[in-house]
Amino acid sequence: MRYLVWAVVMSLAPAAQAEPTAKEIADKALDNNMFSTANAQADVNLTVSKGGKVVRERRIITKIVRADGEVRSFVEFTSPADVAGTRFLSVEKKGATADQYIYLPAFKKVKRVVGTQRTRSFMGTDFSYADLDGRDPDAATWKKLDDAKIGGQDCYVLEATPKRPGDEDYAKSVLWVHKKHLVPMRIDFFGKGGERVMKRFSVKRLEKKDGRWIATDSKMETLSKSTSTNLVLVAVDFEKPIDPADLTRQALER
Repeated sequence: MRYLVWAVVMSLAPAAQAEPTAKEIADKALDNNMFSTANAQADVNLTVSKGGKVVRERRIITKIVRADGEVRSFVEFTSPADVAGTRFLSVEKKGATADQYIYLPAFKKVKRVVGTQRTRSFMGTDFSYADLDGRDPDAATWKKLDDAKIGGQDCYVLEATPKRPGDEDYAKSVLWVHKKHLVPMRIDFFGKGGERVMKRFSVKRLEKKDGRWIATDSKMETLSKSTSTNLVLVAVDFEKPIDPADLTRQALER
């Protein structure tokens, strides 16, 4: 589920060497987030808009635990009342599709997210369930495009094409990566055929907290629908221990 948490928490790594290859930049950029730590927890305000008008607001808590070759990612909705208690879990292993589960309080049961369900909106946001998967840089072919600026910041521009297109929801993606911090500042996701941008993820603000650069304000847009999901970081903790047992399918029903 890295794209959701990516929008919430991005950390800083040392700057790359002069004239790095597209793959070298991608390796660092896709790892420069809270997944590069053993664990992290964040509190986030989430706002969904249509045509520039707010249509719903959410408050979520996210938790990440990396151990034993797995990345376990957890999201819990804490407000408003109609979604409070909804919990989501993703268990990722390199080279495999993530196992995803969602618990809906109204049904009091855990449901696995599979097949075409993965292309559906995650809780009415501009993120699909598939967007919540991590992105393995080895699963794509990378091409370096001309450098550009985003918000006045110098960026590398990379194009990623899936090596197995049938397994991906997007024909390709283009990333603008901050040259100094090696953090993705914008990602355009192209639909089938690779000609039209379906979605756009952008970082609106970076701040340094606890020695790390954090995306404190970011957004995912669905361009054809004029909808967007904005995420504002309220708090983040990289030190608080998180018990992996709390991030299991069984724990979703606690």
